[in-house]
This record gives sequence, C-alpha cells and structure tokens, in this order.
Amino acid sequence: MDIPVGAQEEVTREGDLLTINMGPQHPSTHGVFRMILTLDGETVVSCRPVMGYLHRSVEKLAESRTYLQNVIFTDRLDYLAPMTTNLPYAMATEALGNMQVP
Repeated sequence: MDIPVGAQEEVTREGDLLTINMGPQHPSTHGVFRMILTLDGETVVSCRPVMGYLHRSVEKLAESRTYLQNVIFTDRLDYLAPMTTNLPYAMATEALGNMQVP
C-alpha cells in the first residue's frame, strides 16, 4: 500500500493486515517522528518511519533578542539532547560575528 508521506493516516484493514499510525509518543517528538505500521495481529509486518519538521517560531523570536537570550530557545528544541542544538547555534554565531573564542 503506497501512502503519501504528508497525509494523515487512518486505520485501514486489508484482509488480516491492519495499517495504523503510531506516534509521536514522547514530548520531544511532537510532530517530529511517527511510524506507519502494518500489523498482522500483534506482529509488525512493516514499519514506515515518517520524519516531520519541528517548528516553534524560534527564528522569529530570536530576531528581537540577544545572543544569550536565544540560547534558552535552542536549549528547548531537543529535550533529550539540548547540546546538539546549543553547540551549532554558538558555533554559527561565533563564525558570523568573526569571534575568536578562547
């Protein structure tokens, strides 16, 4: 069954197979990751991961704030690993500002 990636999935049944939408299950994955599962009873026959996009208007909020005030926003983009967004933000800001950090 070919399902468009962006479509909202519904539960469908073809013979003994059941296709369901699963996720997101964790607060850090609100809209970011879900799976389209095809089940045969309790057995997963296929799993199609669907990566979404995380957008919280951080870019617009950052326009009126200082560098230090924006670090709290990058910290909250990924609850599980906040340094994965803090470090690139700091590195990009330093590169754009032509700053040499000791």
